[in-house]
Amino acid sequence: MRLTRRTALGLAAPSILAPSILAPSILAASSALVAPALVSPVRAQTGGWPNRRLRLVVPSAAGGYEVYARILAPRLAELLGQPVVVDNKPGANGIIGMQEVQRSAPDGYTFMFAHVGAISIGSSIYPNMPLDPVDDLASISVAVTSPLVWVVTPSLPLRTMPEFLARAQAEPGQWRYGLPASGSIPHLVAEDFKIRHKLDMPAVPYRSTPQSLMAVINGEVPITVDSLGASAGYIASGQLRALAVTSRERSARLPDVPTMLELGLDPREWVAWYAFMAPKGTPDDILQKLNGAINQALGEEAIATRIREPGAAPRHTTPAETLAFIKAERTDFGAIARAGKIRVE
Repeated sequence: MRLTRRTALGLAAPSILAPSILAPSILAASSALVAPALVSPVRAQTGGWPNRRLRLVVPSAAGGYEVYARILAPRLAELLGQPVVVDNKPGANGIIGMQEVQRSAPDGYTFMFAHVGAISIGSSIYPNMPLDPVDDLASISVAVTSPLVWVVTPSLPLRTMPEFLARAQAEPGQWRYGLPASGSIPHLVAEDFKIRHKLDMPAVPYRSTPQSLMAVINGEVPITVDSLGASAGYIASGQLRALAVTSRERSARLPDVPTMLELGLDPREWVAWYAFMAPKGTPDDILQKLNGAINQALGEEAIATRIREPGAAPRHTTPAETLAFIKAERTDFGAIARAGKIRVE
């Protein structure tokens, strides 16, 4: 699938979570200047770092997955002993925000919370991407994951993913899917499904997740795949029917919906994920301290509960594990992009 860069920028960042999941209290906190605790266990162990506020860059517009950054920022401020300012830098599917971090001083006072599309997919679909997230940034932590879910128009008689697959194979070209964002993880997961099952299933591009979901609800297209967080409300209300989730295990939000793995339709799990990164050259001891504060916050029930509400899950990783994971994901998504001829110019 070949798309113009103008189209890609219009689609913006992958819409992993719909803005509607944001609680009013979170939106009200969008000034994002978070007061620190009086005592910082991290600062006491790092020779005075941090001694001023930290900037957490989110390479997307307000709303969507940045909710996770705003959930974590207040607790990180307490643990680090300095304010944490969430700074939205949207544009070009996360590239603008990543460049902002790349150009920042590697002193531990600027770090980033970004999505899989920017970190592990962009380098495979943008022929002239101006940076390499693996080589030009330092990994801290993969902090949050969220499953995707295949959904159909409830008026269709289809109730299982194998039933859909059989119909799509028997009627090539007749079953179109809603594409929520070019180059997003739903895009690559759908294309991988098409390639492996030899389907002629055209994509119908939309400008956002809400638009593609409404297209399925209204019957414009019969099926789409997108984040559980964005789809869960429509599923609960009966406006969409869930056929399968892409995670390794069933979701607590949809316990009766099988996984693609257990159905034998995917060889691995696919999840949207969100990671913390910093400028290349940030001292290792600071990366380790940031990682420790992030993991401590994620391990606290109050934080974990808020992350799980939209269907996501906290994840604990070391910087080394994060780098290895990002590289592996880039390899897999790169293979899909090449097989599906997915490029954004």
